[in-house]
Parts: sequence; structure tokens; C-alpha cells
Amino acid sequence: MSLKQTLKKAKQIERQLEQQAQLERQNLTGAQHSLGTIKPRNYLALDPLLRKGGIHEKEDIDIVRKKRRRETKQQLRQTDWLSE
Repeated sequence: MSLKQTLKKAKQIERQLEQQAQLERQNLTGAQHSLGTIKPRNYLALDPLLRKGGIHEKEDIDIVRKKRRRETKQQLRQTDWLSE
């Protein structure tokens, strides 16, 4: 995903959030929350396309070992020890 596409997606997400916030404000007409204004989450940060990995991930020995350990731990958790 290029930078231009990423920025375009970010703008789309921001517009969606603004529209949702406006709808919520219209639905709350007159009702006040004791908590005050709630800061919305940064949904762009949760986008899986923006996470580290793929081409940009380093092939460091420590990272490879960490991945291998994580995979073996998952395999050990998934095995059914009682049936063997």
C-alpha cells in the first residue's frame, strides 16, 4: 500500500468517525454525560495494513528466534496431551 493510498484511507476513516460523532450528538439531544466528552480511538493506528511487518520487517536473528519460540509455544498449547 502506497503512502497516497494510506493517507486516502486515513481521510476516509476520519470522515466516517466525524459522521458517527455527528449522529451520536443528534441522538443525545439534551442528554449530558457525567464523564464529559469522550476522546475517540485512533482507528487508523489499529489498521492491520499499517502494522510493522512484510517488506519493512527486519530479518534480525533475535526477531526470527522470537517468532520461532512463539510458534512452538502455540503448537504446544494446541496439542491434546491427554489423547496421546
